Order: sequence, then structure tokens, then C-alpha cells
Amino acid sequence: MDVSNGNEDAKEVSSTTLTTSQTNLSVMQEGESQENPANYDVETSNVPMPTDQAKLGLQQRKRKRGPSKKSAKQKFAEIKSSMSNSKLFFLDSHNDKICSMAWCKDILVSGSRDTTSKIWSKCGEVKHTLGDHTSSVTGVFAIENKIYTLSYDCKLRKWDIQSGKLEHCQYLFSPITCAVALKKMILMGTDGGKVMFYCTHTSTVKWETVGHLESIISLALTEASAVSASSVPDLCVWKVDETSRLSKVNIEIPVTRPVRCMLLYQDKLYFGDDGVNIKVFDFNSESLDKLKNHDTDYGSTDSMLVYNECYLVSSSYNLDSGKTSINFRSLEDHSYLFTIICPFYGPITCMSWNTSCKTPDSLELLCGGSELGIIGQVCEKETDSLNDTENIKIIRLEALEDKHVDSLSETFSSDEEESNVSFKIPKRDESRAEEPVNSASWCSIS
Repeated sequence: MDVSNGNEDAKEVSSTTLTTSQTNLSVMQEGESQENPANYDVETSNVPMPTDQAKLGLQQRKRKRGPSKKSAKQKFAEIKSSMSNSKLFFLDSHNDKICSMAWCKDILVSGSRDTTSKIWSKCGEVKHTLGDHTSSVTGVFAIENKIYTLSYDCKLRKWDIQSGKLEHCQYLFSPITCAVALKKMILMGTDGGKVMFYCTHTSTVKWETVGHLESIISLALTEASAVSASSVPDLCVWKVDETSRLSKVNIEIPVTRPVRCMLLYQDKLYFGDDGVNIKVFDFNSESLDKLKNHDTDYGSTDSMLVYNECYLVSSSYNLDSGKTSINFRSLEDHSYLFTIICPFYGPITCMSWNTSCKTPDSLELLCGGSELGIIGQVCEKETDSLNDTENIKIIRLEALEDKHVDSLSETFSSDEEESNVSFKIPKRDESRAEEPVNSASWCSIS
């Protein structure tokens, strides 16, 4: 702290009896604060940290400032003008649902339930098709010029990003249902409820444990903590130590249905499910808040990401109409900003963004589900390589500005309660990543 500017506010005392060090001490005791010279806010709290939060590693940290202090409507007007030339460009994609994707500079990578992964150029040209897996590809990552693919066939494969050649294959003894990556570490969830940590530097599984009784369907990871979700539904919070070992933290997060997507940011967990709201769990206060993500009573949130450490981006699928949209909110105060209406077939189940784009006007967003597309501004000379082009609409939905309202489906906490109501809630036709094979023959001999 620079105390020279605060001496004017200190209590007046005799200069003959007060030394320079005592002057500095008196200013600190007065609690005079000064502006942080850097563009950061520092989160502090005078309340002692609970034991569980201390175990999780939550502590004082610097947070980058969010969007400038303008009204949501002013921001919307500016963004709409800057994104007026953005479109949705469809890539001639896979033969089944897109399960995972990654964006590394000008290289796009996708993994599908059709058992293949593809490496794309930014203009939509397939550079390599990686087809050695025998089941759904549930995770793809670009790490240090290598592509890592994980599959329900229990295998992890490493490929060269330029040549597309296979460099390493490892059997993991469990079907991989989902995965997330951070730097050189890949956190994986299995069909049997096991959580595994894989190090790309040593090509070894550094740690594994059974965390759930059912299949793991979603994961979130930071350097200090991780969260896993299963189909039961339930959530487990983990602390990550220096050796990449996970220890379970005794924090209970209320969930009423399987979590389709989630992410950790600062001291909060954001997760989406088949309800109309995004749930936000604050680890400091151990409280749950909700953000309205649909303008109707029935909808699902299937994917989320943090864009440029300023915006929360979430997909929205209307179960009644089948329409798909992407909502943007400020991470600083969770205020609703705008919505992109996409002519997308079915829900957007995974998203990734070009990290070289730092402002909404240069946004390039890769979206996957039953189709694969890029939202952004692509040069005219590149559009010939893309399969199809559709216009997008950037609007503000007044319903999302209001305080969240639980849908009819969110007012019940168990299947037993839902069965007692006289109406039917729309259900998605959702199949698992891999259906079990029936051992019985299709024919019989009499």
C-alpha cells in the first residue's frame, strides 16, 4: 500500500513525537483504502473461511474486470452493430451427433458418436479424419500441437496435429463418457463412475478413484478444484493438490436432475440441466442462485463456456418448439446482454471459441450437436468450402431480463412427485453415448 497519499487523512498529532514509521502505522489503522492502480478487483472477506472452503482452496485472488459500466441495452446496441455481418456457417460434418470439440488457433477438431474425429481448417476443409476408435469419441483436446481423443472403447489416442498420424494409444480399462482438460492434465469420467487424471507429459494415469455409483456425465476443472456429476443425479466436489491427486470435499450442492453441463469460474459453479434456469452455486456463502436461460416453461441447457473472462455463454434449447439459441450474460453481475438465434437443428451440446478473438464483434464460436457450425465472420473466399450458410439474429429477450421463475418441471424434486401431476412435461429423445449390446440372438430355431 502506498501510504504517502493517505497521510492527509490521518489523525493530526505532534510532529515532534511522531516518527515516520508511526505515521505509516496510524494510516493503516485508520483503514484508509486507495484505488488499485492495476485494472483488477481484489476479492477479500473479513469473515473466517469455513473449513470446507479452506479444503477446496478458495482464497483471495485477483479478478479481471468485466464489461464496462454501461447499461445492458447500450451494450446490446453496440454488439448488434458490430456483429451485423456474422453468420452461421455449417461444416459438412459427421454422420452422427457431435460429442466434443476443440479450437486451436486456425485448427478445429471435432469428435463424434460415429467413432471418428476430424481435423478441420478454419475455412471448413477436412484436413484429416482420425478413424481408429471403435466407439463414440467423447473427448477431443488440442494440447501442445498434439490431438488427444478419448472414446467409449476405453482407449486414449494421441495424434500429430499437422500430419494426423497416430503417435500413442493407451487402454484405460473403462469406457470414457466425458472429459475436460487443463494445460497438460486431462480429467476423465467413466461409465462406471470412476474419475481419472491423465498427464499428457508422462502419458500415464496419475490418479483414479470411484467417485459415483453411476455413469459420470459432466465434469468441471480448475487448477485448485474439480466437480463431477453423474446420472443419479449427484455432484462431487474435489480438491486438486500439487501432485494432481483429488480428495473429496464435504460440500453438498443441491441437484434435482442430471447435470448436462457445468463450469467453474472464480468461486462459483455454474451448471445446466433440463430446467429453464442456470444454477449458480457460490462456494463462499454456500448458496444457490438461478439465472433464467429460457423464455418458455420447458427447456434445457446443454453447454456453457466463459468467453474472454467477461461473458457467460450458454446454449438454450426450447423443448416445445425445437428452436435453439445462445445467450450472453455478464460474468461480473450476471446481467443479461443479448441472444443469438441460430437455425440449428436440435440442441447445441458442445461449444468452443477462438481464443484469439477478444471482443464480441470478432467472435468466432464453434457449435456442435446434430450439426457442426461456426458462428462468426468468414472471408468470402473461404465460404465456398463451407457446406451451407445461414443468417443469424441478434436480439434481446425481455423475458430473460426478469428474475428467474422455476418452470413446472423445476418445482418437483423427485420422479415420484412428478408422477402425481396431471400434465406431462416434454421429454427429450436422448440416447446414451453407447447402448449395451443385447446378447440374445435376433432369430430362434424351433
